Amino acid sequence: MTDNRCCKDCEAVLGRSMCWLWDKNNFACNECEGQLCSTCYGKRPLIEKSVDGGNDPEEGTMKQYCKFCFEQASTIDFSKTYDTIQGSSDVVWVFSHGASGCRQLFAPQAKELKERCGHSSILWDLPGHGTMLDTLLTLESSKETLASVLKENESWTKGKKLIYVGGSLGAYVGFYLLEHMQDNFVGAVLMDAGENVGPGASFKAKAGLVVLKMIGRNFSNSTMMQLMLGEMKKSKADYHLTDAVFGAGMFFEQVEAHVECLKAVAPADHIPKFQCPILFINGSEDHRDSEDKWLALCTKKDVSELKVYEGGDHFFMHDSRFVDDLLTRMDAYSKKL
Repeated sequence: MTDNRCCKDCEAVLGRSMCWLWDKNNFACNECEGQLCSTCYGKRPLIEKSVDGGNDPEEGTMKQYCKFCFEQASTIDFSKTYDTIQGSSDVVWVFSHGASGCRQLFAPQAKELKERCGHSSILWDLPGHGTMLDTLLTLESSKETLASVLKENESWTKGKKLIYVGGSLGAYVGFYLLEHMQDNFVGAVLMDAGENVGPGASFKAKAGLVVLKMIGRNFSNSTMMQLMLGEMKKSKADYHLTDAVFGAGMFFEQVEAHVECLKAVAPADHIPKFQCPILFINGSEDHRDSEDKWLALCTKKDVSELKVYEGGDHFFMHDSRFVDDLLTRMDAYSKKL
């Protein structure tokens, strides 16, 4: 006999059956206590802030949610696929997040740029992430998604200076987007993208992508979040980590598509075709083997720039040691365009 109760999310039958030697009904959403199967449990983890409201994820509590409760508890607004922050200046930053993250990644920085400088921002979810989780991530689908977002915001962005900002995956995909959508942007800020992981990549870079694909394919989002917490212990990043990262959710479901996009992008081919200056920003502790070459390929060499934060790692944009300079540098860059 099989228990007829079903998983709240996928509706798979729960309970012990003649074919199973274990009970499949031991998992529950930490919020509504709805029952989840072993596959769905661990798909939607979040870290809840500590009692004192601090933003240190290590002091918070990891909880497992069903889909409905996850969308209520996450710092993402699931009623829309992008956010806008409208300021008083003529600058509009278009923020593109990294792999497994979502548009919340740059939300704290975008809010500060408005408070400090009056700048506006658009923050969007890449396909395969956040509210766009069910859309296949490709370079082309990223272009289509961003084009749609920009079109929907033409009424208030027309005549303003749109500057693309990409972090990690958002930066690598950005090389492609900037070539094919360059009429939309007057410049770009590309972070955490100093290593060639596309055509002609080093053995080390290729091996890194193989490992990323392997662990992403075999581990749940919950396990991946725990691994990320382990990495954060090695980092000095401390700026809005719960709000922007661990309280928003992690989305590794399309990790194979992430890897394919990274492998397909050839920055050395795209950069010379982009007729606007680029501000490259990396951390000295991150993987970097091509940043100088890519800077040299910029068509607007007099305004393009490379900044490396000494002691910074892949999470430098969430390291309070560098945030003030990062925002000041972005503002200064925007005034040159």
